[in-house]
Amino acid sequence: MKDTGVIRKIDDLGRIVIPKEIRRSLGIRDGENLEIFISDKGICLQKHSRLVNYQELAILLCSFAKDIMGYNVLVFDREEVIAACENNYLHLKISSVLQKLLDTRESYESHSKEKLLQELDPSYYYALPLIVSTDVVGLILIISDNQLALEQKKFGEFLKQLIVHKLDVL
Repeated sequence: MKDTGVIRKIDDLGRIVIPKEIRRSLGIRDGENLEIFISDKGICLQKHSRLVNYQELAILLCSFAKDIMGYNVLVFDREEVIAACENNYLHLKISSVLQKLLDTRESYESHSKEKLLQELDPSYYYALPLIVSTDVVGLILIISDNQLALEQKKFGEFLKQLIVHKLDVL
């Protein structure tokens, strides 16, 4: 752990305030959920991702898309790729363009090759936000060298509905 030099008092309701600078540096937004862990010596707070519980299922579906249908599917939580057909995609950070798509809550289809992620060559994309109980929890991104066909978009919608349904049941 890294010492921040910040000391805060606990109020009479047991609350503490996490300074804005620390929240900003860790990418913690207002209203986000944090997990609380305890150890012998203290308390640790960590951003909570509901999608991580379904990471194995998402990886299996991404691999299926690549093996059977021939295109890449990436599943992002609000920060990074949590599921992909290839390990070199895992943990790629979400780009500012994709972050804006999360914020607008709208699907997006590129009609020409674009560079949505710095680490990838320009490609055609279909992005679908994952919205559970009014909360945007992540994004599905389909990547193709060719313009996306209706089947690819339908498969993306199927993945979205499957993941959202699984998360909504929790």
